[in-house]
Amino acid sequence: MRHLKFYCIVLASVALLLASCRKEPLENNGNPNHILCRTYTQQFETIWAGMDQGYVFWDRDTVDWDKRYEQFKPIFAAFDSRPANNPVTYREFAEAYYGLFQGLLDHHLTARIYTPKGTPRGACEVIIQPGENDYVHPTYPDQERNLQLKALRKKAIPGTMKEYNPNTTYGIPGSYFCLIKGANEGELIAYFRFTGFSMVQMHQMYEYGSSAFPDAVKAQAPAKAFYGPRYHEGINMEGAGYANNDSVVGIIFDVRGNGGGSVADLSPIVGSLGQSPTLVGYTRVKEGYGRLDYSAWSESWVASPANAHLKKAKPIVVLADINSVSCAELATMLIKALPNGTFIGERTYGAIGGLYSGNATNIYHDLFYDGCFGDYDYFENGPDPYKDIFSFYIYTSTFHMVDNNYGDVEGVGVQPDIEIKYNYKLLEQGTDNQLDRAIRFLRVGH
Repeated sequence: MRHLKFYCIVLASVALLLASCRKEPLENNGNPNHILCRTYTQQFETIWAGMDQGYVFWDRDTVDWDKRYEQFKPIFAAFDSRPANNPVTYREFAEAYYGLFQGLLDHHLTARIYTPKGTPRGACEVIIQPGENDYVHPTYPDQERNLQLKALRKKAIPGTMKEYNPNTTYGIPGSYFCLIKGANEGELIAYFRFTGFSMVQMHQMYEYGSSAFPDAVKAQAPAKAFYGPRYHEGINMEGAGYANNDSVVGIIFDVRGNGGGSVADLSPIVGSLGQSPTLVGYTRVKEGYGRLDYSAWSESWVASPANAHLKKAKPIVVLADINSVSCAELATMLIKALPNGTFIGERTYGAIGGLYSGNATNIYHDLFYDGCFGDYDYFENGPDPYKDIFSFYIYTSTFHMVDNNYGDVEGVGVQPDIEIKYNYKLLEQGTDNQLDRAIRFLRVGH
């Protein structure tokens, strides 16, 4: 999924530190997780410095971060000078922070910034996601999926369609399977789609808490039809699922509208489409407080399960689009890197930077720049003494990732081998032009 949440701690006496040496490392009392902001200026200074020293894309980003400091610090200083009878409005507060973050490259970046609970109007929350305007389709992802499923049902061999439309209460992905006729008599194309990377989680819920998940059996049906009964381990080698059925001559793996999720799925769910480990790309992290203090590039491989994968290579088409995000983009990169893999559709969203996973109690800026910083907990849980605290948390990528040719993906997206753009008018008429192109490719080979 696109956004996780991370938070912070407390300390005092930071105003002089930030005002006198804003470009010095935020260490000790300057750690942004230890800063208790009590003014607009302190909040701005802390956020600016945390991004300055922790953001992983400064070598590529075109934003002049120093100029942003000079431009916006006077605005926040002016907020602190406003008389009580002329309080800062939500619009002014939001516009200032939107301006600060505008155009930053990181498409995972989410900033949640608050004014104190004790202000005359109560607390305001500003949520900023610089990549959000890249959603260019005129429809919502759920609406798109419903139209695409309507078109898919017309292509499916009668009796083979298995669907699970998610109940969002459980956070389980929608999943869909069917068989489609191949080019010749007796040849089949296996189609599989799911809306989020939490298939392993789905299995765990079924195994350990099925009473809290009443749709467990129904939800697993599409995955079991494609992978076999132990779908969470990868593709069954004995052909219990259709992926390894000898009649299946091609596979469509559809991650359009898939918002990402857990990388625990990558090896069994996607890696099993290969027959050996696949080099997906390269990653690096920040290793110092300087903007360009990076580690060396490290190879990023996805394993193919030893006893749960395709027995022999078959043509595989991955369908993806602008609404394919994060882990869905990694899946697209992986399949595209396979010798038998082809990406059809349109460029993906471009939020590929790796993320440090965890929760509010075990993620700390003290462990170096891990993709988040802030003091969000004081807003959510803080008692009355914290009603004057300017809380915030910033969630940004931990890793800079490129593809296996060192091509940039962040803010750019994975580029298709065969570009077929989303066409709403055709979908309204019951035709999915992207799906049709994938079927044609598997039937005729191009």
